[in-house]
Amino acid sequence: MDKMKKGDIITDDRAGYGCGIRHLQMGCMCLTMIALFIARGSMGVAVLAMTDTRRNNSKIEVYDWDKKTQGLILSSFFWGYILMQIPAGIIARRYGGKPVMLFSLLANGFVCGLLPSLVKVGDWKIVCACRMVMGLTQACLFPASHTMLGRWLPAHERTSYTGIVYSGPQIGIMIGMPLCGILSATAMGWKLIFYTISAIMFLQAAVWWYFAASTPGDHKMISKPEKEYIEKALNTARPKKFRTPWRCILTTKAFWAALVAHSGCSMVYVLFFTDMATYLERGLHISLSNSASLSALPYIGMLVGNVATSMVCERWYNKGTLRMVTLRRLFNSLGVVGATGGLLALSFVGGERPTAAIVILVVMHTMCGCFSATFTMSYLDLSPNYAGLMLSMGNSTTTIGGVLSPILTSIILNNDPTDLARWRIVFLLTAAVGVISNIVYVLFISADLQEWDDPNYREKKKGDPEGVKPPLLSDEKISFKEILNKDED
Repeated sequence: MDKMKKGDIITDDRAGYGCGIRHLQMGCMCLTMIALFIARGSMGVAVLAMTDTRRNNSKIEVYDWDKKTQGLILSSFFWGYILMQIPAGIIARRYGGKPVMLFSLLANGFVCGLLPSLVKVGDWKIVCACRMVMGLTQACLFPASHTMLGRWLPAHERTSYTGIVYSGPQIGIMIGMPLCGILSATAMGWKLIFYTISAIMFLQAAVWWYFAASTPGDHKMISKPEKEYIEKALNTARPKKFRTPWRCILTTKAFWAALVAHSGCSMVYVLFFTDMATYLERGLHISLSNSASLSALPYIGMLVGNVATSMVCERWYNKGTLRMVTLRRLFNSLGVVGATGGLLALSFVGGERPTAAIVILVVMHTMCGCFSATFTMSYLDLSPNYAGLMLSMGNSTTTIGGVLSPILTSIILNNDPTDLARWRIVFLLTAAVGVISNIVYVLFISADLQEWDDPNYREKKKGDPEGVKPPLLSDEKISFKEILNKDED
């Protein structure tokens, strides 16, 4: 086995500070993820309810939108999402994650509350516009979260707690899709979906405003010992003048490896995030209410895989079982095996075996939980200070797939989502993208802290080139306790 090599931190002194305000912060971040993903994922079910002409209720408006129009509606979220990715990363880096995520919650609350009234005026075009606004305001979610994770979590705690925070999307989908299915069956129909989501957004906005903070130093409840514990373990000093090391980031091979892996995973994720309910209802002929609930079932598996993988990865690293870069490669490969294997299996499961398809989806998404310890964490490995910005750059690229995926799927399906042979083409193409992305990631990824992570890197390089070398990359082994106490020596 590939044991930890010289230069890695010794694991004996990693007991940590214990429970504290940083755990409250992680809980708030997870709840915000859950709320915004309920809003993000609602449209996959809502659009089916809005076009369900089989429902005999004249009080509920339904619309004659074909599959191509539905594909535009589902992809419209990503039109706004891609436009704001890099600006969102810069804003979060400059002003902190709390205000931008608060704005996102409030904006999504207003949009969802107004959408049922606006659609009467502008038909599907206004729905696209509303979803685009939601995408614009949610673009900050992952960049801001990654920026805050880099400022709140020491390296030896980062993987497990990041896995918990990023379990929010799966929990949001698990709650949102069945909830949307239930609400769509009420007397108010699909309108109640958006009113309920609006209320959730405003409630979480209040929680976030009161309990969250951008940095440990900004939190009104944190104790001085915990604040010092976090800040001494991190290189989070702010430069006098904000500068982003664009050239350094763009010339780092490991950054591009993480971006390619991010893109491959995103293709699989977006496919099922936007089209799973359609595949189950129209392809496998499962009722709308049941398809909404079953659409959430695979994400239970993903949640389990996400949390378990994050904890196992961190435990193996802290015990010195494997180097971090080896763990990143291992779990990314396992995730790709699960994703591509599931897609290949789905390609040959007929409509007469819907139970087998559901089992495959659950197993596949459980394996995809391995991605929680891979490319998103690689951004934090390379640079905690610029992780949010790098993630926003990765999201900008992967969101192109989010825009194109629903449209490409609708083109391949040729407006006939009942044709399983055409679904097979979609699945096989997505599997091929996943395999290629993993090869690139395994070959070029690194888990070394980059010297340009230091906000004062340029000044130190001009004065003393040796001064920019990160302590974790030195040739001498050092313990975590020594890092915490270095200012006292």
